[in-house]
Amino acid sequence: MQIVLSTAPVGQVGIVDAQGYPRVAPLNFVWHGGKVYFHGAMAGEKFSYFKNAECKVAFSADLPYSSIPSYWIAEKYACPATIFFKSVHIKGKGSVVEDAREKAEALQKLMEKYQPEGGFAPITPDDPLYQKPLAETAVFRIDPEQTEVKSKFAQNRPAEVRRALIAKLEERDRGMDRATADEIRKTLGVSGVSG
Repeated sequence: MQIVLSTAPVGQVGIVDAQGYPRVAPLNFVWHGGKVYFHGAMAGEKFSYFKNAECKVAFSADLPYSSIPSYWIAEKYACPATIFFKSVHIKGKGSVVEDAREKAEALQKLMEKYQPEGGFAPITPDDPLYQKPLAETAVFRIDPEQTEVKSKFAQNRPAEVRRALIAKLEERDRGMDRATADEIRKTLGVSGVSG
């Protein structure tokens, strides 16, 4: 769970709009202190929804790994084509953060995630540089009530298919292929990391 929430670049928040329809919005987020934080405008549908004391929301983040072409598993049959992944799904209570220190800390953590090299003054509520932006920016928090972690790494395939996938991933060796091979290897109960 931690790896997905700390490294997924984009998450999706789900709310129910004023007409009763589900609405999913992609956003930049940070996982900090066991909560999801993101920022936005201090007006609009999302802000109004999160201001509600009974605000229930869904949140999802995923990490795509390698795509697998169908012909790696079946010569002509298209259906085995897939992308392996890890994902986290949260149901929880949403709120708008009112405390200036919590807002500043959440925004600082967002910056550390998306700009880890630094190059900016630390965000604190006492710094005149940030007092106006903190007052004009909404910071939203999701407190998890239920969490579900899912992953797909061929765990439903026979061991010989998984071994063949590991070999093909290591041979192709691009992008997330080695990490994907390592995850499939875990489904076989084999320890050790690929070269």
